[in-house]
Amino acid sequence: MDTRTDKQKADDVVKMKGYLATIRQPYENMVDEVIKYINHSRRTIKEKDTVKGLQTGKDVYDGTAMSASNLLGDGVHGYMCSQSMHWFDFMIPGKMNYPRSSRNMRGWAGKRLDEYPEVKIWLNDSEDVQYDALNRSNFYSINPTYVREGATVGTATYFIEEDEGAGRIVFTLPHFRECYIAENQYGQVDTVYRVYKLTLRQMVQMWGMERMEELDRGFKRAYGSNPYVEREVIHAVYPRSDYDYTKLNGANRPVARMWVMVSPLKLIEETGYWDPPTVTWRWRKNSDELYGRSPGWDVYTDVMTANQQGRSNLIAGQKMVEGPMVGPSDLRGQVMTGPNGWTWVDNMEKQMPRPLNDKIQLPYAKDSQDRTDNKIREHFHVDFFLMLYQAAFKQVQLTATQVIGMQGEQAAVLGTRIGNFQSEGLDPIMDRVFNIESRAGRMPEVPDIVREHGINRIEIDYLGPLAQAQKKLFRVQSMRAGLEMAGGVAAVIPNSVDVINGDKTMKEALELSGFPLSCIRDDDEVAAVRQMRAQAQMEQTAIQNAVDLGKAAPGAGKKPEEGSPLDAMMKEDPLGSAE
Repeated sequence: MDTRTDKQKADDVVKMKGYLATIRQPYENMVDEVIKYINHSRRTIKEKDTVKGLQTGKDVYDGTAMSASNLLGDGVHGYMCSQSMHWFDFMIPGKMNYPRSSRNMRGWAGKRLDEYPEVKIWLNDSEDVQYDALNRSNFYSINPTYVREGATVGTATYFIEEDEGAGRIVFTLPHFRECYIAENQYGQVDTVYRVYKLTLRQMVQMWGMERMEELDRGFKRAYGSNPYVEREVIHAVYPRSDYDYTKLNGANRPVARMWVMVSPLKLIEETGYWDPPTVTWRWRKNSDELYGRSPGWDVYTDVMTANQQGRSNLIAGQKMVEGPMVGPSDLRGQVMTGPNGWTWVDNMEKQMPRPLNDKIQLPYAKDSQDRTDNKIREHFHVDFFLMLYQAAFKQVQLTATQVIGMQGEQAAVLGTRIGNFQSEGLDPIMDRVFNIESRAGRMPEVPDIVREHGINRIEIDYLGPLAQAQKKLFRVQSMRAGLEMAGGVAAVIPNSVDVINGDKTMKEALELSGFPLSCIRDDDEVAAVRQMRAQAQMEQTAIQNAVDLGKAAPGAGKKPEEGSPLDAMMKEDPLGSAE
């Protein structure tokens, strides 16, 4: 049991924040550089740039990195979790095992639990609730920025809270400057200290005037003077090592939440969460580092090169158009440089103004700057997201197979980063949303069979184009290579094709090509079509046989030839009676 006083708790929060700030400090200069040149819509960490509304991007002379990072953020979100598509399914891995004595369930032995009808219905209903929760939230509007933050700064943190009054989930994406993090022994971020400012009005909305007056006697007077004055607070979230799960108050939940007002230093509130409300995703993390790195870090040298090239070319271009001039002093103020301007002189040779340097050229040729810009685009995988546009621009005709192969290859390059985004950046979000909806009573009741198997977590199968492109690449290549080899073997040994299940092969090929599943017949429909075809073939054969028999018997009174088809039919008794 925690026996510290409120003052001791507030002091400890400030002390811990200081420790975490020391850990983050070495990363801040590089993060500021990345923000300044690649993501300058975000203000830098430096105190002088924390003023809201300041102009940004004043030092940027080449916008390639900014546009490429924006495209990457929008592209990953659009290809992974767009609101316009069905981008995930719930699933339960593992197979069911039943003893021979269990007659009712023996038929399900060896099958996946999520194939069981009751479980399948529950998963589908849960998916509908999850999609509805995400649609009611601000997830789809803020998530592209979340991806862009990871792709530039390298570390992005979500706070996911429930607005119980509105019955919706709210996603908050704080600036890197506000967040200090720590990992557990498994390398997962489980501690987040957020330092930011709230207005007096917001503080009253969150904790009430009575509580704020209790903490600060001058608060009400300050509120009456200007409710929009800001005060710094610390929002600390970390795993609670000592809590009593039998008690229902907020201080006895697994995840601690502390609100501390910095000046005057007071503990505003202590409560907790049942599951972590924060999600911290690193685009790429070195094993000996805490904060993430990103394409923005990798491309920094090229960005600075492009920036210098752009600046130099801009200055040179301006000098070429409006170059420095030299002329006699008696023409000062008399030279008309505008359109249709005339400057009258008596002696053209001596009085005419001339360029100080008429041999100015652009220091960097266009192809040189283009090479630098292309390197930047490669780091942000622009080619993947603009593949079809670039093919159309270059008037290159691509087949569906080529498009699938090209997308698959690019997805394979992105595979590691996308896998990390799913596991560290998306899975905890889905868990948090599911848990909030479950506690609110909006999720359907868990089937008994799921409880009996001890399942306590649902897995996510991501279905977006980016997640599927990588899977399709290797499946398409394997199928194409297998069919080509099978064709060669079948040419020598025709009966060997019997080992291939034609129906499954066709369905797999249609699925890999992106053919709509709703247009593919199920097994019963296929069986019915084949039965009708077989019946039609039998009827056609019978008609053809009758025609052949008619040709074989030109005269009704003529005795059929011995051994002819007609002779065989006449010898048979169609009614099964004896002569």
